[in-house]
Amino acid sequence: MADFRDQRSRPIYRGRQNFGLPQQYSDVGNQKYNGWPRFRSKYMTTEELENILRIQHVATHSNDPYIDDYYHQACIAKKSAGSSLKHHFCPNVTKDLSSRSHSKDEPHAYLQVDALGRLSFSSIRRPRPLLEVETQSASVDNILDQKSAVKPLEQEPMLAARITIEDGLCLLLNVDDIDRLLQFSLPQDGGSQLRREREILLQELAASLQLVDPLGPGKSGHSGLAPNDDLVFLRLVSLPKGRKLLSRYLQLLTPSSELVRVVCMAIFRHLRVLFGVMPLDSGAAESTTNLAKNISSCIHGMDISALSACLAAVVCSLEQPPLRPLGSSAGDGASIIIKAVLDRATQLLTDQKNADNYSIPSCNLWQASFNAFFGHLTKYCLSKYESIMQSLSMQSANAAVAGSEVTRAISREMPVELLRASLPHTNEHQRKLLLDFAQRTIPATGHNAHGGSNRH
Repeated sequence: MADFRDQRSRPIYRGRQNFGLPQQYSDVGNQKYNGWPRFRSKYMTTEELENILRIQHVATHSNDPYIDDYYHQACIAKKSAGSSLKHHFCPNVTKDLSSRSHSKDEPHAYLQVDALGRLSFSSIRRPRPLLEVETQSASVDNILDQKSAVKPLEQEPMLAARITIEDGLCLLLNVDDIDRLLQFSLPQDGGSQLRREREILLQELAASLQLVDPLGPGKSGHSGLAPNDDLVFLRLVSLPKGRKLLSRYLQLLTPSSELVRVVCMAIFRHLRVLFGVMPLDSGAAESTTNLAKNISSCIHGMDISALSACLAAVVCSLEQPPLRPLGSSAGDGASIIIKAVLDRATQLLTDQKNADNYSIPSCNLWQASFNAFFGHLTKYCLSKYESIMQSLSMQSANAAVAGSEVTRAISREMPVELLRASLPHTNEHQRKLLLDFAQRTIPATGHNAHGGSNRH
């Protein structure tokens, strides 16, 4: 006891050099034993420290640089893309797809670390509430009614949309892994199993988007669509990250597949939602622009039947598509992809090699879809021209409208590129309508221009 009291009565120096363990117990020896450094500690033996080190090493290292150091390997592959030394940026094995279904059913899905630099799961699925606050009410019955009316956080529609987006991005990462394996490795079966897994993943994402195929079995065309058939799809694309998911999804699909047609038909049904207003945020605007480019790339690989279905989706939509001239500051995404459809159809039908491969019903289907769209386009242009002239007349305050003002207004508001792209598919009656429309606008411009010169 005396020794113990003597030790407690000794002054404790809290200088900087006394923090932590004493030096003789915390040194790490320079010698190695079986490849491991010899650690020494006051309370643990060297064997115990080595066992802990082995456990940590096994948990964080898989001997696969693609998993252990994903982003660094991606940078190396990007830098060596143009050089003669190719860096094989691919995993050793594919991820087990069955593990995804188990993680979704957990009561609270904790963050699962798939790699040191790559997190495979987000904590967005079931976030815990930070604070539960009960609103004040006059009676207990009102409190019970309010509690029953409030949905749990995991049942909110937009949270479900964000969860679907996160799951979809994880699916696309798995598709990227399969594509890299097919690029840099030679499977014994020629890659048939990997391609089947890839198709299953893409189909799974289409199922999570709840895309409806109006031309599929049990559907009676566009008229058989219910108002809520595209509800999940609309919630996803209302978010910028959802548009990025859709854009990346289109890049990974085979251009001539039926799945591309189904996705593009859903897009053409909702051009107003996707391209009606250009977002003010630069990131959201960039994702919208990239989406239009990727849709156009998919259209360049379609056949005439898929093009007919996409153009029919525009006509049968309940929303008026934003038909604007190319380069419009309000957004020209809808005009870009519709023009891509018209140009692709012109390419297929004017090329003699491709034209002979299409049957008469396929060509008739395209012509019927185009005729319906052309009627919508000319009706829109006539109403737009009348609104332009009425607006300019009100602004001029009973003075003659200058021809240059009319020309600028028409070039700013009228989808001239769509009219020009429609010309190869028009018949005699439709060309006469276009000629009458041109004669209606040009004389008015010339007459008003002369009127303006007489005033001077």
